[in-house]
Amino acid sequence: MLRIVEMFWTFQGEGSHAGRRALFVRMPFCNLSCSWCDTSFNHYTKISEEEFLFFAQQEPTRFAVLTGGEPMLNKQSPRVVELLRGLGFEIATETNGTAAIIDGLSFVTVSPKRDAQYKIHADAALKANEIKVVVDEGFDFQVLKDIQEQDWTRNVRLSLSPEFGNFKNSIPMIEQFIKENPRWRVSLQTHKWIGVR
Repeated sequence: MLRIVEMFWTFQGEGSHAGRRALFVRMPFCNLSCSWCDTSFNHYTKISEEEFLFFAQQEPTRFAVLTGGEPMLNKQSPRVVELLRGLGFEIATETNGTAAIIDGLSFVTVSPKRDAQYKIHADAALKANEIKVVVDEGFDFQVLKDIQEQDWTRNVRLSLSPEFGNFKNSIPMIEQFIKENPRWRVSLQTHKWIGVR
């Protein structure tokens, strides 16, 4: 049996794959407890692999997002990836970057968090395709300068996401930062604007 918080079909709302139809698979539990987190991940439902595969084939899209919680620390994530790859899925993941990246993923978005002092595990840095940082209240922009100065970020997309509940305050600060640091982009949570999960 698989332990999963939820799985649902939606649009990827942010980052490099924004706008793509996607199967979201949310894994339970996280090693951090960010104050602004909008995800309930400390519970799960048990489903069979057959039920999982049936749901994953409900739409023709073969793009999935493995998220959490923290999917890299969930012992069932490798099996979920294996099942999806067996159906021909391209699999992206969203991780806080505090752990090594599991095998079989097509795209890795690392979203380092204040609760982990924005530290990124060496393996997550090596495999990251995108860094997405949430700009929340009291954010220290020096964190971003430290990130962009790392050699491994040279070919990595750098994105800033304003905390949705603090949008009006975050956007002017992000705009000013990007004027001076043009490698970064704004990444809005468009799924919240269009009213989908």
